[in-house]
Amino acid sequence: MEKDHSARPYVVAVILTWNDTEMTSRCIRSVLANTYPRKDVVVVDNGSKVPGCAPLKEAFPSIVPVQLSYNTGFTGGCNRGMERALKMGADYVFLLNNDTIVHEDAIGHVVDAMEARPDAAMATALLLYPGEDRRVQFHTGRLHRDVGRHTHAGDGEPLTEAFRGVVETEFAPACAVLFRRKALEEVGLFDESLFTNWEDYDLCCRFQDKGWKLLTVGQAEVIHAHGQTTGRISPFITYFGTRNRLICLFRHGRKSAILRQAPFIARSFYWQVRGYGFDNWPAHRAFLKGIVNFLLGV
Repeated sequence: MEKDHSARPYVVAVILTWNDTEMTSRCIRSVLANTYPRKDVVVVDNGSKVPGCAPLKEAFPSIVPVQLSYNTGFTGGCNRGMERALKMGADYVFLLNNDTIVHEDAIGHVVDAMEARPDAAMATALLLYPGEDRRVQFHTGRLHRDVGRHTHAGDGEPLTEAFRGVVETEFAPACAVLFRRKALEEVGLFDESLFTNWEDYDLCCRFQDKGWKLLTVGQAEVIHAHGQTTGRISPFITYFGTRNRLICLFRHGRKSAILRQAPFIARSFYWQVRGYGFDNWPAHRAFLKGIVNFLLGV
């Protein structure tokens, strides 16, 4: 007997793009080619210099375009897309970076995992680096709230059967994550005051504070070309990374523990500065501005 696909939950994928149609097209194509039957795609253009929704709609007539007139940040752009997905009646919202490529059976695997775990707010796919050597980029993560930090397991390791299966995680980057409608309605979307960077950390904390679980689905593969939109090291990312880490540290950490951990926190900021280079004056200015604006509540 043929399976009744109409019984499957309705998934709406949300893809945010900014000044790019080539990577976004690859991402859309991979989602549309996915074997999961009940899905639609919302594409949000976040105020690109040349608006991208019209050419993308022409190339992919089935997508639902959301054209924004200005850049509302990663948080605002994603929220506009997720709001549209929820209005469309999505049971699950599949949030994707535009520099991802989704394996043809990935959506089915993350949906199955979420259906089996009604206590889970979200599930992340297994993120892989581009390339034929198939190395893991993200499998699971831990939150260290009292120092404002998250650590990852599996980064750079060859893909093996050890990474398969469904496991709980404390943190997942917002690159290829499936959100449960009920959890988003209860906890809310991204904090738009963060604009970009650390918004996923903040949302993971908020989910868990409300008793929700987070999952990693090892059978669901997504290739992620990390840092292709804004760059991995730039004054822009340095500023928001610094300011938002401090916001999340004091929002979700314990004040007494933060005081005890102050030397470690200061040392970690030193390593951040060392990482982008002592002669990188634009990054230095962005770093200091991030600290000052945190203190001023900007």
